[in-house]
Amino acid sequence: MHSESIYLDYAATTPVRSEVLEAMMPFLTTNFGNPSAVYGPGRQARHVLEKCRAEVAELLGVGPAEILFTSGGSESNNTVLSQPFSHFVSSKIEHDSVREPLLHKDAGQVSWVEANRFGEIDPAQLEDALSPNLSSKEIAGLVSIMTVNNEIGSVNQIEALSRVIHSRGYLFHTDAVQAAGIMDLATITPHVDYVSLSGHKIGAPKGIGVLVIRAGAPYKPFVRGGSQEQDRRAGTENVASIVGFCKALRLASEERISSVERLTALRNQLTSSLTRALTGQIQFNGPQAEAVAPHIVSMVCTDQNGVGLDGEMLILGLDISGVYVSAGSACSSGTVKANSVLIELGVEEKLAKGAIRISLNAAVTPEQIDLAVARIAETINRMSGAPVEPKRG
Repeated sequence: MHSESIYLDYAATTPVRSEVLEAMMPFLTTNFGNPSAVYGPGRQARHVLEKCRAEVAELLGVGPAEILFTSGGSESNNTVLSQPFSHFVSSKIEHDSVREPLLHKDAGQVSWVEANRFGEIDPAQLEDALSPNLSSKEIAGLVSIMTVNNEIGSVNQIEALSRVIHSRGYLFHTDAVQAAGIMDLATITPHVDYVSLSGHKIGAPKGIGVLVIRAGAPYKPFVRGGSQEQDRRAGTENVASIVGFCKALRLASEERISSVERLTALRNQLTSSLTRALTGQIQFNGPQAEAVAPHIVSMVCTDQNGVGLDGEMLILGLDISGVYVSAGSACSSGTVKANSVLIELGVEEKLAKGAIRISLNAAVTPEQIDLAVARIAETINRMSGAPVEPKRG
């Protein structure tokens, strides 16, 4: 067991930032009023809630009435996909909270557009998937395409996709969960009708998210039984977490440019070091140039015969070494399944089983990257039967 652990799964979740926790604490203790109450503490909570709504709206470049607070990205995605559109178009490399709801709809309601080998959606191919029968005066279709792919980090051309989508009378939803803190979200919102965000990817707590619903976009409540959120979502608002989301989004916006610069340097260090240490035994997935999120690195790891290593065992081996990354495979009842996104992108199943995702944060140091690369190489070499050099010192 190594003394220093290295967490490299920030695309899965991030720690709550100290500044965020400090902003939240009063609303977890003394200022605990229910914002629906009409007496003093309730009115105070309502004031803070609406102040946060206005600030989040400003950061996103939308109006306060277009902000709906949810429990996170999955609820936001499911809410949009529960709307009564007659035709849905998406890709099979979307997050499960988009793909699964669509797979449960009638087959005739859903069309799938294929991504290219880098995980990007071509606007021309998307246009071919849109029904020519929808009138631009009668919005009956929805396209759901994520901004940044959570598995491989590919970045879609939201503005170009929007032109195609809206010209054919469809509405546009994007899951921008992995784009927060990486891209200027206010440059995305003018081109889409619905945007999903999640707090725990940017230093806010788990269980808080936002759904942007642009003015005029169709909407019916997904969670019913109360008049909160202007009758759009039942349930007492999580004021403390909303305060935390607001603070985290503000910090992410202020630090975005410097964070991207640092993440890009860390990513370049990671990929070049892994390539040197594991020549011929790793293959990076997705784009490796400009059109990639700087915090996500997806790769498949093989033995010396070119067969993908057991992804679950690789993750457990790295866990023992004190390096925490996510598997590109999922284990269900003891059966390791190849990463479905990579299979959709044409990666052979024998390789896709050995996929892992490394995701970075600006708080990671170059020294931690060096340590992580050494431990990853040691673990892969041990699993693939390659000789491991004895440690010195």
